[in-house]
Amino acid sequence: MALKSHVVIIVPDGVGIKNYLYSNLLSYLDKTSIITIWSPLDEGTFEEVKKCHPNIALQYRNLKLFKEPIKTRLYREAATYARLHFFTKKTKNKTLLLNWRKPKTNFKLRVLYAISEFIGNKAKSDYQRIKSLEKRSKLNWTTSIIDYYKSELSELKADHLFITHQRVAGLMPICIASNSMGVKSTTAIFSWDNLPKARLCVETDFYALWSDWMKKDMNLFYPEILDSQLKIVGTPQFEFYKNQKQIKTREEFAQSHGLDSNKLWICFSGDDELTSPYDPKYLQDIAETISRHFDNIQLIFRRCPVDFSDRYDKVLQDYRAVIVPIDPVWDVASKSWVGYFSKIEDISLQVNLAYHCLGVINLGSTMALDFASLDKPCFYINYDSVIDPSWSTNLIYKYHHFGTLDNLNPVGWINSKEEIKKALERLLNGIDDMSVDTKKWMERIVLFPIESNSEKLSKILT
Repeated sequence: MALKSHVVIIVPDGVGIKNYLYSNLLSYLDKTSIITIWSPLDEGTFEEVKKCHPNIALQYRNLKLFKEPIKTRLYREAATYARLHFFTKKTKNKTLLLNWRKPKTNFKLRVLYAISEFIGNKAKSDYQRIKSLEKRSKLNWTTSIIDYYKSELSELKADHLFITHQRVAGLMPICIASNSMGVKSTTAIFSWDNLPKARLCVETDFYALWSDWMKKDMNLFYPEILDSQLKIVGTPQFEFYKNQKQIKTREEFAQSHGLDSNKLWICFSGDDELTSPYDPKYLQDIAETISRHFDNIQLIFRRCPVDFSDRYDKVLQDYRAVIVPIDPVWDVASKSWVGYFSKIEDISLQVNLAYHCLGVINLGSTMALDFASLDKPCFYINYDSVIDPSWSTNLIYKYHHFGTLDNLNPVGWINSKEEIKKALERLLNGIDDMSVDTKKWMERIVLFPIESNSEKLSKILT
């Protein structure tokens, strides 16, 4: 009998738990590997994972993350600034620069960012100088920190490290240590919009990509990474929609959430406040249209899981006869972003929302892909409800990742408040003209068949 390999899954924060640890990935890995979760999150955070996989022996080890040395961060931010400018010019897409977000309050950080801009400006026209800044950033991690991780890796006896997303800069010394020891490493690219943001904060042997489209983006934005390092394996987060055991009856779902089963349901999914600051106004516009013209629709509101603001309170109160809020089932392990994580029940909730609703309306959200997994349509909002010189839907849909829509008609568009009524009527009557392009669009973004993605990912880790 062959010895099992040891796969160590690095979970730097809660956002990767749902997409990877609740999926079938662990079931496939368990056949060939010992599995350890290495995370700064408390061990109790992973009780939900154990509930999801009761027959899999999961080991846990606490991960100590160190604060970046000042020079490390300085050169990393300078490289980020330079990358954004370099590829803005190369792609002729100025929205890339919107990803440079300077701190407004912390004085020390404001100074650091100002110096980063000064340094980055000198490198932004020369890709080799950008790479040099990134090299200098890595070299400023101290020997003591790298030796610490070498010691940890020696104790773990890891064969392969899998990082659930690429955005945490504090993981770079682990990558440096694993590379020096010959321990293989892979990071997942977490979302369809991540690569243009110049936030590839780790350097691994392999990169788990969603699709050929994402591979083209990696070739464009990181040409120094070899094709042999790019592994197109899809992403497991959509496979939940193919599990019929998740589906509740319409009556069960209605009873669980205070819905009227005699009415038709349409979902409005919110974005975070930075992406869509005027979501409450869009929600109000839709609710107002329903209250005036439709007596057979309930509008289900699902907020962004990390939006705990009170900005929706007034519209929810004013239109309580029309809107039924169903909040994501997430937990908070700490008061910072890293502690937010989805509970198992949220998987069932999202699957049943997509299954029982006629469709979803939002502003450019990946929820369009969640609904498309069950052949349900999405309408993207495409008008400004408030005149704001610093924000507009005209900018949102110029983001690089919306290039996946080119030459396709996969979503409906609501170009004004007056078009909401027509969009709702199309949802009520059924939409046929978008279905073919919706599938083509999703196939551009995610490797098909989506239910095989966990297995494909597991094979590159063992």
